[in-house]
Amino acid sequence: MIRYFFIYFFCAANFLSAQNYPLSEIPEDLKEDAYAVIRNEAISVKLMALNKVVHTREYVITVLGKAGDDYAMAYQMYDPDTKINQLEAVYYDKNGKEIKKFKSKDFIDQSFITGGQMYTDIRVKYLNYSPVYYPYTISFKSVTTQSSTYIRPWVPVKSPNLAIEKSSLLIENETGTKILSKELNLGAPNISSQNDGSSKISYELKNQKAFEKEELMPSLKYLYPYVEFSAADFVIDGVKGSFTNWQELGEWYKTLLADANDFTPQQKNYFRDLVKNATTEREKVEILYKHLQDKTRYIGIQLGIGGLKPFPASYVENKSYGDCKALANYLHSMLDAVGIPSYYTIVQAGPREDFFSDFASIAQGNHVILYVPLENEDIWLETTNQRTAFNFLGSFTENRQALMIMPEGGKLIQTQSFEADTNKTIMKGLGEILPDGKFKAHFSMTNSGLEYDGVYDLKFESEKDQKKILNDYFSDLPNLNIYDYSLENDWHNAVFTLNVDLESKQFAKIYGDEMTVNLLPVGGLRTNLKKIDDRMHPFEIRFGYTNETEFELKLPAGYKMSEKFQPILFADDFGTYFLAAEELASGNIKIHRRLLVKDGQYPKEKYNDYVEFRRKISSFDNTKILLQKI
Repeated sequence: MIRYFFIYFFCAANFLSAQNYPLSEIPEDLKEDAYAVIRNEAISVKLMALNKVVHTREYVITVLGKAGDDYAMAYQMYDPDTKINQLEAVYYDKNGKEIKKFKSKDFIDQSFITGGQMYTDIRVKYLNYSPVYYPYTISFKSVTTQSSTYIRPWVPVKSPNLAIEKSSLLIENETGTKILSKELNLGAPNISSQNDGSSKISYELKNQKAFEKEELMPSLKYLYPYVEFSAADFVIDGVKGSFTNWQELGEWYKTLLADANDFTPQQKNYFRDLVKNATTEREKVEILYKHLQDKTRYIGIQLGIGGLKPFPASYVENKSYGDCKALANYLHSMLDAVGIPSYYTIVQAGPREDFFSDFASIAQGNHVILYVPLENEDIWLETTNQRTAFNFLGSFTENRQALMIMPEGGKLIQTQSFEADTNKTIMKGLGEILPDGKFKAHFSMTNSGLEYDGVYDLKFESEKDQKKILNDYFSDLPNLNIYDYSLENDWHNAVFTLNVDLESKQFAKIYGDEMTVNLLPVGGLRTNLKKIDDRMHPFEIRFGYTNETEFELKLPAGYKMSEKFQPILFADDFGTYFLAAEELASGNIKIHRRLLVKDGQYPKEKYNDYVEFRRKISSFDNTKILLQKI
């Protein structure tokens, strides 16, 4: 991952000493649905020079109950580029009476190593203190001086259940360089701003009510005020640069990559020898990608030029590990050795967020992948995952804009995408119902597209965990016994197949000469979504998908369906559904089901319609048929 320095962090720590902020002064409407209330957040950024930026962050928050403790954490990140000048905090009770005061020496100081990291020069100073009684208020102030030109985004609305009395940002620019910005959602009457990109920029938000978290909400960035900044001229770890668009930013990134491909002639010959028997360019890429997966592992090492410059290929060759930047560069260098062009590509990983096409900034992007354009196919490679399939990005980085670093500079490109009809789970099976109601069956389930993303790791689990996961998946079957299974992972094409032999006692309910059975034994849709009459936000179905089931069911001797099954066909804005059951000449029942769910963003007024769509599908999937003795 690209270093924290260029990613917005939630806890903007702040302090104001003029008032003690008693609980009684909070307007009643701001307490509604709130775990905590930001009394005053004041962020000041003073650019005295490109290599001297003073950040002052003052934060006063009243925590109403234990659920609000996480919003009141007091900490400050720093590194060799960032000096902490001042750090202090004061806790008050609900009446504004001081409980405890802390100076910088009272803060715990430790390395900020997160999962997957081996070493980082980022450190954190934080308080390990929680008041005994609620409500309480914390005032927290930090002043830092940074030798790099960077302004964090203004994100006043940070979380559900958090109200805001006042939040502000002031930027004072003494450098003469232009401050570029991208503004979102500033049209509300409780927001004021002044921004001409020159000497003084300010934003202020007042009296923002808390809101409850809602299912399927898009990123808060697209719903509430958000402003991102970029200095046209900048310094990062002593390295100067300038850009106003993506092409120019790509030119600067090229300087960071200039000496990263440093394989010796002997090492290049080694990689050429690896692919000498390959008959296609795709096969060569496959061989080298598999070599990368077998040889290396991902470890975060956040050092060097803002954490943006990759370690050279020789480093990874010698150490057999690296972060996303180093591993992407390592594979790029291998491909270059065998004459296949590839492109170092910066992307925002995680929940899908596109780059702003009309606003370039280093802050956009936290991960690096590799793009390989072959003559008849685009290849996308995730270099930090030693298990995933070839040419498969998965939900982590799929279907979003990314910055491709080319010889002529930067260019935005859309990453690998998956449509609803390519994200498939296909279930095929043959089952039999015995006279005592027991159900025995063989199922074959094939997953592709983003449906592959959620299952391929099963291949790498222990046998004990595999059995547990499979029992959970087929848990709708009563008295389940899985007595055999096999897993097939098609690494070349990102297709995962599960074969299962199972039995279920008391599957059929017997009533004299009749029995009832679920028409769809496994794989039905379940939902716990609830309707909301006063929903506040739009909603997003992030990934569309297709589920298909073809299943033949052998009935007990002497039984048949009591009546012909009328097919179910249903369609609305969110997808389509089909369920049919046909009695074959053999007396068996052929069951066919197909569900397609569309991805997309929808207005809040449609949410209850989506809940109803899910409920209908769940009801259809729970359809039962009556079997009668002949």
